[in-house]
Amino acid sequence: MTPHFEGIDLDGLAHEADTVSYPPVVPGRTVHIDADFLAYMVTAEKADGSDEKTFEDMQHNAEIAVEALRGLGAAERVHLHLTPSSSNKGGRYDQAIIKEYQANRKDKQKPRHLNIMRKWLADRFPGTLHEKCEADDGMAAAQYAAIEDGASHLSIIASKDKDLRMVPGFHVDWDTGAITECSEFGSIKLVERVSASGTKTKKLVGEGQKYFWAQMLTGDPADNISGLPALPGVILNRVKPTKAVEKAQATLKDPDAGEATKMKAQAKLDQRKAAACGPVLAHDLIASLPDNKSCFHAVKALYRLYGEQSGYTHWLTGKPVHWGQVFASEGQLLWMRKQPHNENDVLNWWRAIA
Repeated sequence: MTPHFEGIDLDGLAHEADTVSYPPVVPGRTVHIDADFLAYMVTAEKADGSDEKTFEDMQHNAEIAVEALRGLGAAERVHLHLTPSSSNKGGRYDQAIIKEYQANRKDKQKPRHLNIMRKWLADRFPGTLHEKCEADDGMAAAQYAAIEDGASHLSIIASKDKDLRMVPGFHVDWDTGAITECSEFGSIKLVERVSASGTKTKKLVGEGQKYFWAQMLTGDPADNISGLPALPGVILNRVKPTKAVEKAQATLKDPDAGEATKMKAQAKLDQRKAAACGPVLAHDLIASLPDNKSCFHAVKALYRLYGEQSGYTHWLTGKPVHWGQVFASEGQLLWMRKQPHNENDVLNWWRAIA
């Protein structure tokens, strides 16, 4: 049997069920569980085939995990959200323009009991098999509905997926059990990670809808979503100037510089090539923006500028695509929906905030 479930000690919970400490139950609260992840983790087996877990063991582990998440979320009820293999995932395959949606998952081997576990979970617990959207959309929509009803305390999301953090309201940390409340607009920040070899990298983390805007720039490699393909050189000159760029900018401001010198300086600025918008650049571009409206116009302007300078093409046909279509496409792919079956949900939200 698997002793740990991504931070949840299954054996410990099973053997010490009477001593595990949970927060007081909030009457009427439902914990919305990412059962796609749950199903994947409890059915995962060792690659060499030496795993001795039976399907009954997997069912047992799933039951322990569900009860643990209910307790950690201070919930009275559970609702499991699953994306069956027959789901159209909310039309995202058809919406994708720059890159094929989730193409990086095609050759990834899945646990052999994954599909049957999904079905068993849907039969065993209250839940939804989402045929016309993704489980993420289902969890997001349930949380938004509770907030709209003035009952945000009655909904809490339990997921390992960082994307769900863009949804306001209560979340329970799958690893630590900590309960946090995300504000609607939210925030983003950079955190430094150090690898085993000592290599330092910056990672962008966030919550609320501001994290959605950050992903509109960086994309989401887990789902093969591009985000903005690159930041145009004119923007890089502003947010990340090199010494040569700073010198050229100073020359253009120098009233004593000759016309030929200024033309040379301008040429230097114009030569700056576009570069990928990683976490640091994305943070620098939008961290200080105060609301969704300003984020909308800033990110939209970047998509437009890239489209006018470099252009977009469809991943399948190779044909040119207008920048506005690409902006809408990336939003549809990344947005966690308020109305789960509405493929234009993010467009409706944009109309409301713009």
